Amino acid sequence: MTPRITLVHGWGYDATLWREVLPLLADLDVEVADLGFFGHPSLPEACEAPRIAVGHSLGVLWWLVLANLSWTRLVAINGFPRFTAVPDFPQGVAPRVLERMRKRFATAPAAVLADFQIACGGAGPALPNDAVPLAQGLAKLADSDGRAALAEKRQNILALAARHDAIVPAAMSEAAFAALPADRLRWTDDGGHLLPLTCPHECAALIREAVA
Repeated sequence: MTPRITLVHGWGYDATLWREVLPLLADLDVEVADLGFFGHPSLPEACEAPRIAVGHSLGVLWWLVLANLSWTRLVAINGFPRFTAVPDFPQGVAPRVLERMRKRFATAPAAVLADFQIACGGAGPALPNDAVPLAQGLAKLADSDGRAALAEKRQNILALAARHDAIVPAAMSEAAFAALPADRLRWTDDGGHLLPLTCPHECAALIREAVA
């Protein structure tokens, strides 16, 4: 049975994040999910075909712990199983940094979103009329932990990280995916935090590897 590839974006962006990758997968069964940060969500449903789950940033965490959907392989792009630091994961982002971001978002959401997109290295959608889904997304970044799920399914996960990612530093990526078998974490020296836009060929190649 032909596998279905499902693409899920991260925080601060929407389904258009995959616009450079989609033409490179035109011969495959691909669906693009939208978490609804900027409007009505469009979430994947259960399917009989084997699923190749693809996530960018928060989208990886979504597949590991927030989605009630099965998958046969996961492709993690600029991703992580946990975002904030804890004693056994000190390489994560300091909780106080995200807490400051959440507090500022409550009073100046447009500025926080714009600053985040600048740090990522590329423009994204403007603040919607309803900013609640974005605020809820920040809460998920603060609290969610998919490390156990990643360790359990490590044989079926491939990851792509950027050496110069301002959101997910290299040390964080190395620690986050240390449980994966050798050579399952791949690197690019270019592209920053928006590899689906800046390195679409590398993203598409890894997705095709997961399909194969």
